[in-house]
Amino acid sequence: MNRESINSTIKLPNLLLIAGNGRNVGKTTLACRIIAHFSEKIPVTGLKISPHFHEYNEAELIFKNEHCIILLESKNHEKDSSRMLKAGADKVFFAMIKPEFLEDSVQKILEMLPPNLVVCESGGLHEFVTTGIFLMVKRTGEEIVKSHLLKYEPIIVNNDGKDFDFDIRRLVFSNHKISLKP
Repeated sequence: MNRESINSTIKLPNLLLIAGNGRNVGKTTLACRIIAHFSEKIPVTGLKISPHFHEYNEAELIFKNEHCIILLESKNHEKDSSRMLKAGADKVFFAMIKPEFLEDSVQKILEMLPPNLVVCESGGLHEFVTTGIFLMVKRTGEEIVKSHLLKYEPIIVNNDGKDFDFDIRRLVFSNHKISLKP
C-alpha cells in the first residue's frame, strides 16, 4: 500500500473510506455500487472494519489477537463484507477490532492491503489515516448526529432510501489515487 506518514496519520490516497451518520443508512450499498463500478476495469479490494465481534469461519482467519480478528472473506454468507465480494471485489478483508485498539491494529491491516483501489467501510479509521476520498452517508433530511466526523471534511452523501445524491461516475482512480472529476 502506498503509505506516507504525516503528523502521526498515514496517507492512503488509494483508499475510499465510507462512514455513516448511523446504522442502516446505506454504507454497504454505496460501497458495493462503487466496487461494481470499478471492478470491471481495475482490481478492487474491499475492507470492512467493525467494532463488533461476530462468529466466524476459522478457515477465513488470517490474524487474531485478543483485540483484533482479521478475516479474508468468502462468498458463503450474507454479511456486509461478503456483499462486497459479490459486487466484484477481488478480495475483501473483514476486521473486528475493539475501538480502543483500532489505532494499534491499523498497521496490521495495512500490511495486508494491495496498492490498488481499496473501498473501506469504517466508522473510526478516519482518525488514523488520510484517505483519497472520505464519504459520509446519511438519510436525506436527517440531521448530522456524528458531527465529530465533519472535521475530517467528508463528502456528505444523502440516501433517500432508493438512491444516493452522489454520482459515482465522478470517481477516478489513477496513479494509485482515488479522486473526483471536477
